Amino acid sequence: MGFFSGYERTQTLAMRIPITMCHGTNRPPSFKPTARRRKGPQLDGKQFEGYFRIASELGFRSISYDDLADWRAGKEVLPDRPIMFDFDHPARSIRYVVWPIMQRFGFTGNLFINTGLMEKTGYDMWMSWDEIKELMAAGWHIGSHTHNHYNMSYLGKKDPSGALIQEQLEKCDEILYRQLGIVSRDFAYTTTTWSSVAEREVKKRYRFARLWIIGSMYEADGGKVRYADLVGCPGDDEDDGGPPFAARYITRDTDPYKLPSMEFEYLIYEHDAFRRYLEGALETVR
Repeated sequence: MGFFSGYERTQTLAMRIPITMCHGTNRPPSFKPTARRRKGPQLDGKQFEGYFRIASELGFRSISYDDLADWRAGKEVLPDRPIMFDFDHPARSIRYVVWPIMQRFGFTGNLFINTGLMEKTGYDMWMSWDEIKELMAAGWHIGSHTHNHYNMSYLGKKDPSGALIQEQLEKCDEILYRQLGIVSRDFAYTTTTWSSVAEREVKKRYRFARLWIIGSMYEADGGKVRYADLVGCPGDDEDDGGPPFAARYITRDTDPYKLPSMEFEYLIYEHDAFRRYLEGALETVR
């Protein structure tokens, strides 16, 4: 840890970083979340316009996982109101619907790629490698999301040695290096699944691992667990069906291998709910 000025020290101790996640405007037909899906219209350009306008009006500025790493190491002071916008899966709608809106407000994102999708042919749902490179050139950060998007709880229970999970991570990282020329340093878990075996293998390769909040429960090591208990956050679940509010932000004390992310389609779908989530980040951490 480096030396901090008084302001930097205060920022390090008190800052709450909101972090969102989604899959673009549409989801692959085979995608089946492990919790009941939010009722109502799917995400579209108008809905994203509202999110990014609210974040801009409140003075938030987007950061990457490199920024987060430097902040944790005492090498960088973040903007007063940082926010992270994460996306899983290389959906074309991210490139052609979401990104143009983000550009207007000066935001960039973090994209986690499950590389098996890139091997599919005959689909117009996924970006090409050249389109992903366009995002990278614009300042987007790229991370790993396994190759085949398997259930991490299931794989960990099926193979406690970790070989199956290691194979998924290695194949994803090899393809990202071959196609994009990057050595991936960050990872996003698949759906709402986690395992101690997966975490062990993830820690060998990455500096951060990110979870996904769509409710209060998680699948872990072959069973069910409260998200709050998984990440070690005290307190009861909230009335909206999600974990304690404190578990929904990144702070200096957050486990780097259990970072949260709030899915737009669930607890913060409504613009008022999203605004309240951002306003909660401005409260002092006690």
